[in-house]
Amino acid sequence: MDFATRSGDEVAERFAGDDLTDESDAAMYGVPGNPPGATVKWESLPSNVVKSTGRTMQILEFFDDFQAPANIAQVARALDYPQSSTSEIMRSLNVLGYLSYNNQDRTFLPTSRVRLLGSWVFDQLHGEDRVSSLVRKANKVSGQTAYLAIRNKLFSQYIQVAQATTSLRLHLTPGQQRPLLRSASGRVLLKDVPDSEISKLVRRINAEKQVDESLIGLDELLADVKFIRENKYLYVERSEISPGAAVIAMSLPEALFPVPTVLGIGGAVEMIAPQRDRLVAALSDLVRDHLLAKVNEPSQGVEGAISVP
Repeated sequence: MDFATRSGDEVAERFAGDDLTDESDAAMYGVPGNPPGATVKWESLPSNVVKSTGRTMQILEFFDDFQAPANIAQVARALDYPQSSTSEIMRSLNVLGYLSYNNQDRTFLPTSRVRLLGSWVFDQLHGEDRVSSLVRKANKVSGQTAYLAIRNKLFSQYIQVAQATTSLRLHLTPGQQRPLLRSASGRVLLKDVPDSEISKLVRRINAEKQVDESLIGLDELLADVKFIRENKYLYVERSEISPGAAVIAMSLPEALFPVPTVLGIGGAVEMIAPQRDRLVAALSDLVRDHLLAKVNEPSQGVEGAISVP
């Protein structure tokens, strides 16, 4: 049987108060580092292409070519799109987890989810890449569902999943979101967040919680974060989100992923609990092996990157 899963609801207007269409600081699109005005002419969409679909894909292709954060005005000007349409598409891609949004400079940047979307095709044609290999090896050594997750506002979002094949399993899908403070992956993503900011998040989430949701205890949350900072992982034996499931979520070194990313496994508690220590050690070994392959250095150069309990 599959455990029931649910994604978190949006809890706030993502861009409330932000004027994302301001062109005051928008530079004309060009190769990063080139002076403004070095524009590239993008081809118009064929007449038989659905406009919203074509524009969505061209916006992602724009970032592939630009290779730097960009605001709505830059993208609209480069692609010669109406700014209103560009804004709607880019906001939607942010909500879906394909673009991240920087509140400070009001720019967008593709997330790892864009890269991983077609990774299975690359794997079949050219052999498995390091990211896909990490998730699939975690799935293989544990026999459970394995995933990568990143932060998306107030949620943890799965960007890649390798399903367990057993009859009793936790079924997850890429793109699913879990409440940041209530999920194992979400709490691991708080590892580098200051305690003061975590306290603000707790007050906000508790103020906006649904009737059937429990209050989040600040002391318990900070204790979990302290454990994560010291051990690089969190074990949850009774998932609040997926009843009957146990989860191990592990923080990945920045050398492997430029944004905070979690490697996790989840499954029936009776299958994971008895082998908790073995699974934590196995995941730690996988991360260490991938880090060694990434930096191509002797093991003593990265011994401190992860901890094996």
